[in-house]
Amino acid sequence: MDARVAQLLARTKVVVQPDRLVWVSLPPSERGRLQRRADRFHSPFCLTFSAREVSVVCREVEWDQVGKGLRPRAVQRGYRMVTLDAELDLDVVGYLKVVTEHLARAGVPVSVVSTFHRDHLLVREEDLPRAQALLEALVRECAGMPAAPEPSHRPGGGEP
Repeated sequence: MDARVAQLLARTKVVVQPDRLVWVSLPPSERGRLQRRADRFHSPFCLTFSAREVSVVCREVEWDQVGKGLRPRAVQRGYRMVTLDAELDLDVVGYLKVVTEHLARAGVPVSVVSTFHRDHLLVREEDLPRAQALLEALVRECAGMPAAPEPSHRPGGGEP
């Protein structure tokens, strides 16, 4: 594992969001109706528009209220969100790969929701205890790894 990724993982806090979430797929024709209701959703709430669908991740209780009258294609209930609470720079390579491969080796399926500085994992509620234990073990393992050496650059550029 890349030393920079290991350092980031060592500083990561695994935070389980308390509410059950629903993941919804709607046809693009529902976009405007959903946008007019978006202010009625609270965190965590993710809304994604693509050419073929509108996807929503939100608290189940909110979907049951705010989603009334909308025509979803699919509604998947029983998810929880695990936040990988470590502020990541946009140039980090491999952080999420290490996390998802670690979970995949243990047979834990996840879906990823990324925000500007953090990644969040959607985990089926029945997989949550195992996913949380695996992630916390990965963080502890990385915390025990030696620190990466600082890159050495000579003033004025160029190699030594």
